[in-house]
Amino acid sequence: MKTITKVTFQAAILTLCSALVATFLTPKNPPIVALVIYAFLATPPNFLWQKFLERRFPGYEIEKQESNGEVKGGTPGGGGVTVKRKANVANILSKIVIEQSLGSIVNVALHLGVVRALQGVPVGECLQAVKEAHIVAMTYG
Repeated sequence: MKTITKVTFQAAILTLCSALVATFLTPKNPPIVALVIYAFLATPPNFLWQKFLERRFPGYEIEKQESNGEVKGGTPGGGGVTVKRKANVANILSKIVIEQSLGSIVNVALHLGVVRALQGVPVGECLQAVKEAHIVAMTYG
């Protein structure tokens, strides 16, 4: 099974579990089916987005150290080669900023609109709900 498929099923199962727990903790029951369907729809693009960010801004640099002490850039592996991973702090911070700004804006808007649409709410009302609730959701979580 491909990684993206495994991740999607894991996300759907975790969503189902959290929605079931929420039924006991909140007075209003969450739309469990809509949330699980949304997990199946949203996880693959988010997975690919994260892979893109990691390719564009690698979080670690790999250094190989040959037995003679010479350090070379490259990929891990090979006999008699010591591999050292070094965190690339600038890239890690770049990914955090991009994900917490652009990524969160898109994901919150899609979540607010798509979950309502999956419940049968008309598109116009979904868009209005996104407009009204997006700033609140982004501000207060």
